[in-house]
Amino acid sequence: MKQRFYILSCLVLILSVLTGCQESADTNNATEMVIKDDQQFPKFVSGRWEGDKWGWEIVFGPENTLSSAVIPLGQVKIRPYQATEVQGRGGQPGIFEAGDCEVNYDPQSHEVSVSIEMKRVYMDMGSIIDGSCAYFLIGDFSEDGKIWYANVFTKLDLNVLTPDSNSSKDKPVFEKTGHFWQDFSDESPEEVIFTKTDNSIGNQSTR
Repeated sequence: MKQRFYILSCLVLILSVLTGCQESADTNNATEMVIKDDQQFPKFVSGRWEGDKWGWEIVFGPENTLSSAVIPLGQVKIRPYQATEVQGRGGQPGIFEAGDCEVNYDPQSHEVSVSIEMKRVYMDMGSIIDGSCAYFLIGDFSEDGKIWYANVFTKLDLNVLTPDSNSSKDKPVFEKTGHFWQDFSDESPEEVIFTKTDNSIGNQSTR
């Protein structure tokens, strides 16, 4: 299943480079972080973090917020509770609708965890990908606060829809020809190494 997901991701990444995407206009919404034991969230975490795999990017805001993230599926930038419009193959419109994106900090282990819920994913890749997905990231930081070693868990519930060859091109009828399903516990997590690339979003300091 993991191999099939990687193949699907590669296809989407290639198409996202060819077709590009358009971000939603509203950039003000962000989700609040949940701080365990009422401990202050480390200031050095605020900023942009780029992963070494699958186009990952996480941007933490200066006031305990998750500003945005670039997820592997399509390398699309999403924001909590917002819908991002994308262009699929041939310029057809698609949508990536994000739901809750909760962030937690454990002051004892110094681990930060991020959960990202994608309520709807719809993208034309020749065949249409339609469904939902979610990600859970958790990990500790290097001593200098510049690297985040995150384990990434992935959940998939994606249908593959293909136009029926007997239907009209003007009003195609789609039939389900495939399904990708994976729960968080179905596969071992993949380690993604995030490096801090922008401190301007918040003040940098060590923990």
